[in-house]
Amino acid sequence: MKLSHRMRPPSMLLLFGLSLILIPDVYAHVKWFSNFSFLEPPLTISEILTPTYYVIAILSMLVIASMVFADQQLDHIPLYKRVNTWLSDKQSYSVLVMRIAMAAVLLISWAADAVLTPELLSTQNWLVWLQYIATLYLLTPQSTSFGGITLLLIYIASVGEFGLFHMLDYLHYVGIGIYLAVSRAGEKRLRGLGLPALYATIGFSLLWLGYEKLFYPSWALYLLEQNPQLTLGFSPEFFLQGAAFVEMSLGYLLLIGLLERPLAATITVVFFLTTMVFGKLEVIGHTPLHAALIVFLFSGPGSVYKAPIAIHNKLGWR
Repeated sequence: MKLSHRMRPPSMLLLFGLSLILIPDVYAHVKWFSNFSFLEPPLTISEILTPTYYVIAILSMLVIASMVFADQQLDHIPLYKRVNTWLSDKQSYSVLVMRIAMAAVLLISWAADAVLTPELLSTQNWLVWLQYIATLYLLTPQSTSFGGITLLLIYIASVGEFGLFHMLDYLHYVGIGIYLAVSRAGEKRLRGLGLPALYATIGFSLLWLGYEKLFYPSWALYLLEQNPQLTLGFSPEFFLQGAAFVEMSLGYLLLIGLLERPLAATITVVFFLTTMVFGKLEVIGHTPLHAALIVFLFSGPGSVYKAPIAIHNKLGWR
């Protein structure tokens, strides 16, 4: 694919490359708003590996590398330290935030005869009602663990109804389920597994959605045709590849545990802004993600298990 005339100035290309990390994708779950079919064949590797792909990939790697340096520099800024301390003091509210968010989402899905999100309309009445039971469990701190276990059962049953390929979009519900299930564990190391599970599954979900845009571009291009303002003046094809790398880069940063709090703040602010375009469906669908991002803000990297990026102390190794 050739770059259009609007993208040739190096300054614009560099600016867009920087935005791959600093500005999250504005339509993460394409299936909520687009016509799609799993019968449609994906693009081949040779069709994806275009010159534009390589340019954006290189820019993404450069920006991610710069984030490692920024991560170390931020730790020396007094204001940043004070904000981190203030957020850490709110860590005790993390489970409460997740309980409220998931109870609301499950109740809305139950009322809509859907599972986990309004997009997944279910024909299994027992599965829909299982969400109501999970909501009841989440009403009290003492039964929260049962709510998390029930959420995991709902996800497993949903894989049986909708297929694993489709449900990989929603793998973050597994992380949320684990987080809630171990939230009241007496053993510190067992309780500490909840936060890495959140980071890993939400990071994977973003990576998966990014790859989906590369292999099934027509699903997202349909959405861009309906909302041309989303392209920010770029050609739809170029913007789509850039958006895919945004998600993949953000997912990678979450997986390795780099800039947890700044990243969570950036993503959640932009997600709130995009509700002006997509409305109630996006609010409902992104509520669990918002809750997880608030948990990241309060908990940061966590204190029980080190983030993968922390394994290497020297800048070069990182």
